[in-house]
Amino acid sequence: MDTTAPACVACHRPLPAWDPSRFACVACHQQVDGALAELPALVAQLDVTPGRSGPRVGSLHAAAGSRPPIDLAVVDLRAQVHGVLASWVRDWAESGAGDEPTWPATETARVAAACRWLRWRLDWAVRMHPAVDEAVREIRDAHREVRLAVEGRDERAIRLACPCGSTVSATVSSAGATCPACGVRYGRSELLALPVAARGRAAA
Repeated sequence: MDTTAPACVACHRPLPAWDPSRFACVACHQQVDGALAELPALVAQLDVTPGRSGPRVGSLHAAAGSRPPIDLAVVDLRAQVHGVLASWVRDWAESGAGDEPTWPATETARVAAACRWLRWRLDWAVRMHPAVDEAVREIRDAHREVRLAVEGRDERAIRLACPCGSTVSATVSSAGATCPACGVRYGRSELLALPVAARGRAAA
């Protein structure tokens, strides 16, 4: 008989005994819900026209004539975020979460519609969708990248919670990191799947 306690598929922390019938834990559920809540406003702040007071990322492409240059990195980032969200809307809809929304005309509005649709069905996903760990990772990655672009600051190290109880320091672009306490080496995908450590949690 398998006596292994059920664990969150995203962060691998044990699920509470009173609520084992979910794939993702409450902490990961709340983090993704928060990311989906913030993403529409963050994406709306991305400005494809460089040289204005808005956020910028990447290099510039000079358009022909008198038109202003376009920041292609911002264009790509907005398209990437919309693609991630729309793919999970389609996946969850095909898995039984309900019909896809009626998509608005603009990309920013489509991001908002996707986030709203996914938030309404997030409780279903953490309990019913076995691949919700991939959704957790991709949505959190998208949120981090957009937030970094909007803030316009150099990458700062963040502390991530290792299942051993210690913390791992990394940045958004880190290829990997090793937990200083247990010695586990995390690749990029495993690293980004770790939850952000709670404030006040001591590092090893």
